[in-house]
Amino acid sequence: MDDQIVFSLTLNHLFLFSQKNSQWIPENIFQRECIRYVAQPPRTNDDPKDPLCYCGNRKSSHDESYIRDEIRTTKWNWSDTKTTQTTAYGEVEFVGAIGNSATLNRKKYVRLDHRTYPGKVLELLRDHWKLGVPKLLISVTGGALNFHMNSRLRELFRNGLIKAALSTGAWIISGGINSGIMRYVGDALPQDYALASGTMSRNNFVAIGIASWGVIHQKENLTKDKNNPYGPANYRMDVSGSVKLDPNHTHFLLVDNGTSGKFGTEIRLRAEIENVIAKQGIGDDKDEDLFVPTVCIAVEGGPNTIFTVYEAVKKGTPAVIVAGSGRAANILAFAAQGAREVEVLDNIGSKEKKVVIDDNLRAKLAQLIKKEFGEKNVELHLNRIQECVEKTDLLNVYDMDSSTGLKDIDEAILHALMKANKGSKQNKLKLTLVWNRIDIAKSVLFSDDKEYKKGELDSALHYSLVHNQVDFVKLFLEHGVSLKDFLTLRELTLLYNEVKEGTLIYKYLDRQRERDKSTRKFNLCDVGKVIKEMMMDSYEPLYLQDLVRYLWVEGEIDFVTGDVVENESEAGAFESMEQHDLPVGIAQTTNCEHLNKFDNPVRELLIWSVLQGREEMSQFFWEQCKEMIAAALTSCMILRNMSEKHYDDDHKEDLSRLSDVFEDNAIGVLNECYNDDKEKMSINLIRELHQWGRATCFRLAIEGKMKKFLNHEGIQYLLTDIWMGKLSTENSNLILVLCVACPPLIYFLIKFREVEHLPDRSSSKLKKFIKANESPEMVKPAKPTGGTNRKQEYYHPTHDVDIRDSGEELSWYQRIKFFYGSPKIIFTHNLISYLVFLGLFSYIMLTSFNKKVSVAEYVLLFWIITLYTEEVRQIAQHESYSWRLRLLFWITDYWNIVDLATLILFTIGFTMRFFKETFAASRVVLAIDLMIFYIRLLHVFYVNQNLGPKLIMISKMVVDLAFFMYILFVFLVAYGVASQAIMFPNTDGFIPVIKGVFFQSYFQMYGELFLENIEGESGSCTPITEGSVGDIDDPCPEFSWVAICLLAGYMLLSNVLLLNLLIAMFSYTFSVVQDNSDYYWKKQRLKIVSEYFSRPLLAPPLIAVAHMYIFVTYILRTFLWTCIGIGGSNRFLLIKQKVMYAQKKHLVMWESFNGEKYMFGKRQKHQQDISQRFTSLLEKVDEINLKVDWEKINRLEDQIKRINVTLDVMTKTLMENEVGSKSEAQKLKEVIKYKEDDDDEDDVTANEKDVYKVPITLEEFEIMIHTKARQSPYPGTAIRRAYVPVAQVPWKVDFPSYVPREYTHQSILDMPHWADIDLMAMSKDKRPMLQFNNEDVNCKVDRRSHVQHYVVKDGLPLNPRGRTGMVGRGLLGRFGPNHAAYPISTRWKMKANGLPMMDGGKKVLEFIAIQHKDNQQWAIPEGMVEPGEVISETFRCGFPEEALDQMTKCSEEKGEMAENIDRLFSNGIEIYRGYVDDPRNTDNAWIETYAMNFHDESGSAFGQLKLEAGGDARSMRWQRVSSRIPLFASHTAVLRRVAEKHNAAF
Repeated sequence: MDDQIVFSLTLNHLFLFSQKNSQWIPENIFQRECIRYVAQPPRTNDDPKDPLCYCGNRKSSHDESYIRDEIRTTKWNWSDTKTTQTTAYGEVEFVGAIGNSATLNRKKYVRLDHRTYPGKVLELLRDHWKLGVPKLLISVTGGALNFHMNSRLRELFRNGLIKAALSTGAWIISGGINSGIMRYVGDALPQDYALASGTMSRNNFVAIGIASWGVIHQKENLTKDKNNPYGPANYRMDVSGSVKLDPNHTHFLLVDNGTSGKFGTEIRLRAEIENVIAKQGIGDDKDEDLFVPTVCIAVEGGPNTIFTVYEAVKKGTPAVIVAGSGRAANILAFAAQGAREVEVLDNIGSKEKKVVIDDNLRAKLAQLIKKEFGEKNVELHLNRIQECVEKTDLLNVYDMDSSTGLKDIDEAILHALMKANKGSKQNKLKLTLVWNRIDIAKSVLFSDDKEYKKGELDSALHYSLVHNQVDFVKLFLEHGVSLKDFLTLRELTLLYNEVKEGTLIYKYLDRQRERDKSTRKFNLCDVGKVIKEMMMDSYEPLYLQDLVRYLWVEGEIDFVTGDVVENESEAGAFESMEQHDLPVGIAQTTNCEHLNKFDNPVRELLIWSVLQGREEMSQFFWEQCKEMIAAALTSCMILRNMSEKHYDDDHKEDLSRLSDVFEDNAIGVLNECYNDDKEKMSINLIRELHQWGRATCFRLAIEGKMKKFLNHEGIQYLLTDIWMGKLSTENSNLILVLCVACPPLIYFLIKFREVEHLPDRSSSKLKKFIKANESPEMVKPAKPTGGTNRKQEYYHPTHDVDIRDSGEELSWYQRIKFFYGSPKIIFTHNLISYLVFLGLFSYIMLTSFNKKVSVAEYVLLFWIITLYTEEVRQIAQHESYSWRLRLLFWITDYWNIVDLATLILFTIGFTMRFFKETFAASRVVLAIDLMIFYIRLLHVFYVNQNLGPKLIMISKMVVDLAFFMYILFVFLVAYGVASQAIMFPNTDGFIPVIKGVFFQSYFQMYGELFLENIEGESGSCTPITEGSVGDIDDPCPEFSWVAICLLAGYMLLSNVLLLNLLIAMFSYTFSVVQDNSDYYWKKQRLKIVSEYFSRPLLAPPLIAVAHMYIFVTYILRTFLWTCIGIGGSNRFLLIKQKVMYAQKKHLVMWESFNGEKYMFGKRQKHQQDISQRFTSLLEKVDEINLKVDWEKINRLEDQIKRINVTLDVMTKTLMENEVGSKSEAQKLKEVIKYKEDDDDEDDVTANEKDVYKVPITLEEFEIMIHTKARQSPYPGTAIRRAYVPVAQVPWKVDFPSYVPREYTHQSILDMPHWADIDLMAMSKDKRPMLQFNNEDVNCKVDRRSHVQHYVVKDGLPLNPRGRTGMVGRGLLGRFGPNHAAYPISTRWKMKANGLPMMDGGKKVLEFIAIQHKDNQQWAIPEGMVEPGEVISETFRCGFPEEALDQMTKCSEEKGEMAENIDRLFSNGIEIYRGYVDDPRNTDNAWIETYAMNFHDESGSAFGQLKLEAGGDARSMRWQRVSSRIPLFASHTAVLRRVAEKHNAAF
């Protein structure tokens, strides 16, 4: 019913809107008609009864009042017309259209006067036809008659035009008729527009045809029908006619000057319309200087096309000439390409460059004009062409055959606009943003070395964020935009205030605003409340953790100037906060700059994009996050809740799919972490995340009901850690039971996580990790309370849960505490307690239930009371803050419902036993209660992996049985009522009737047929008289044979059909649960572990002590907080692991690294996906096929064939006349390896020969052509190198336009002891000649190259590998080679069982890798050769410099380290010596390395070294040697050689 009402209201709204437009158009738009009939001289085949008027219309089409004079000599002029309300407007349907145009929607049209004010036309288009304002105006001009266009050019034109329109939101304006260039425009539209299926508003796609009304065929069909004024006009395409409208345009403006059959009446109005559109502003409201860009495209055409291009260029509108299309376009293209630039003198005598057409070119153009257009107005056309050619910034030629030009018309159009734009780069950037053309921005605006100043790209980044332009966001971040500087509180508030109305996030933000009864702008506190609503109750959004900080921008913001306007009435919640209510110092610091920024801006933008459901944007920001698992889980949870709350089914599906994507991302990163280090993974899952609502990843997954994530092996590993507590998993169940029975055995038999009982785990990675990152405050010495007299640091508890192996000794008290605090032991004690409880309850009910209350019953009563209080504790200690949510979470667990039922039944039964009248009944109630208590014992079986799923089967089968009973009840009642009515009619009393209906019919299903009662053979029954049972005690049944027949049918249905149906249902349920038994068990195991982790150590009834302690503690904390302001937190036991700052930082970095590995593998998998590769291949084939001129190729083939035939004839003739020689043709020379100097071949060393070896791997190939040494920007800067094509890299190749960028870092110019003097600052003749290619004795540095003798030019050495696009030294200290040493320390990667890891039948190597601080890339540790130092010393000293951070060691540790390093470097294998493709290289300075491999075969040497990052290294780790791991510079190629040396996997 509601849907019908909404549909009816929608129809009424559309009707009223259409009626409003229908009234506006005739009131404001006029047509022109002839008011004076003047007959033309008669023509052949004219109808003498209906002659033509000079206006072109027949006499019959004139009103009789206008036929004043039929004298043919009377002149007719424009004053003989007048304007009237237009009668042709509305919508038109094209009947008989073929192809894609036949499926398009109705098109709007209007007939209007040729002198209509263009502002009215704009108002019609913008406001009444709801087209808005275009972001680009493309005016297509050219031939009006049909002409032939090359098929390849036609495809390029059609595809390029539509691409330009769809990608930029442009309007295309053409003549709108189905012939000439307009037809080619129209033919292009269906190919993309029809596929959009009505997405015009989304793509802002508009194609407007402006045509002359007088020449249109069937124009009478476009006039309004008086009988159907609101219906569409029918325009037939299947009838003959010379000039018909093109059905593929979307809108038509039919210009009328009162004549018929005359072309060109629309030209002036079209120019005016285009001019007024071009003056409309686009972009943001601030961009008052940014107007609609306009471009003119000329295809083929006649003299009018030359004039149109001339007028466009004259007005400053760029024009694109499509060369090869014919006639006028070819002439203009020929002129533009043949004109030359000369220097001329201006009015003041200074020289300026000007493009002119010389006499020779002018003569050729004149011939072409005469050939195409005749002898008339040749000079006029030439002069116009000359003026067009002079405007080189406005006249552009698109030539599809050009080797250097643009290959697509859309690029030519947009480049022409950018070229013509005289504004700043900011204005051009705004245009590319409005068009959403990242390719244009990259090729035009970001192709040079321009460095943008801080904040210069902020407005562009804001625009791209608001308009969901992910590629632009990436581009700006790559070019130096800092999100930390960009994203201020004000900026983020602006972003939230620019969310689209009608979206779900806007609806919820508006709801928060309405609660304040205010019309203020949204603030971040509103956002925080929405986030909390989309998340769990215990989630603490960042914006609600510090209200003062996030409310200081609450004032009304002027979104044009960005100023904060003080408006007390609009201040919202902030105005209620008095100065004395703020914490001390907050009022004075709210305007500090650091409070106006975010610590983690990527997180804020991720949440912003997720709340708007933007898939690509949110995925991009997620990849930039450090805490990737938490980010993915939070995003998944928000999207899942948004999906449930959304009202649109399509959006629901999209949001649900996106939430699954983020859950898969979280699983992917978790899987990498799990494979890398399980112990770190466990800590990472349960550490508190301040940035993510102070929750944990584990809690987020539980509250978000992320089943796939919770079923991961890593979560189960964590649950095992939590379940065991501090107990080791090596403890058998038998030992645990013995220790429960005999507590003194705990000290001797129980193994804990702590390493004192596990010496084989002394080298645990997690222990090293914890010890390396603990602060002095983390572990405090405690006085031993027993067990040992050794000087030890005893374990200090940290938080609610601790699953770490701290490595410290446990006291006897801590052993006892941790044993009984283990959830597994708590579960065991509760199980024993419950069994004792059942035994006591059973004993009372079987032997000791008397009217006098016994001591055992009082004990039982106290026991029940403790069970009551335990249920209350479970509700009170839930993580939710709301009591309603706590109760809701508790009641949704059906075992809690069973607990509630048992407690209520016991209360009722125990109360009834005190009353004489209900004493017997109380025994029944308590017996039933005892039965339910026994059933409650099934709960403990969930712990077992085999029994747990069976309980799930039982619970699901009970549900199946309940639904089955509905069906069975129908048959049971049907048979019972019928049999009772037949056999025992008119039975008195409700109870006898119910018993007669249900009793027999129910038990008959189980085989108790009661045939004696049905047949009346009991012998003691009394016959029924007068058809009524009446007061007869044992009546005889009537019509027994009928009842027996009904029984037979009933038994067939119930016993055979329905019971077998039930069995089938049970079988299906069993198979489903059995197939997913692991999933169901893990789900229940999670509940068990969570429940018993939070339970007190004591079991009922002793648990009362724990309850009293919790209650007293709660009261004291509440009292202290209320009275004196200390205590505060009432949070209870939570599954959170406290970590120190250093450890947290390490975990975040470790998780980020594994996230990068996951994303790298995901991208690689996507690239290797065969379907994706096949699709990409097809696209490339189509693109190549489109760009190949097959007609030209066919012509060339024909020419080659004819040439071959001619050559054969000539050869034969020469040989017959014995003119030619028959000697054998000279053989081709053998291709030999290139060398620069053949004369010095004997002098080439072995190392130099190795340099020239042909590369066999991609990495080695990159070393030879130094790809990374030509990449931009230069490391640590935004400076871009000059572009150097691969062909121009070698110095021997001439490159006259090569202008490299000069750069040397300031730290190098400060002249440290290891740097050369600055030769670049000196003139060429004053540069001192350093001892290049020799050992420099003065500077104590070896300037010889491992590669070859390098060239020195103008006192500067040249990179032996060629040009890099940059001169100077960059970040390198020395001119020429900068020698480095790569100590590659390797060992075999071992599995947990101590065996080597294998991959493809080969052992896996791992090496010591460092992560650079500047670029975050992983690399081999390197040491630069210091002045006076030899390579061997660099290996010895350089290794601890970066890898071992020797400067932070004590003297004792330094000695041990020196001994290990001496043993390590006593033997090594040379891997590589030569040039390194390093991004720091320049034309004058480069890195060469000497790589040595130091392999620890047994693992004994490296096992004693503790890896610590230092120097330039941010982090350090053992990393697998693999081709799939991206590394810095050419390190992957070097590691390949290491793997080959050891025959290891790569």
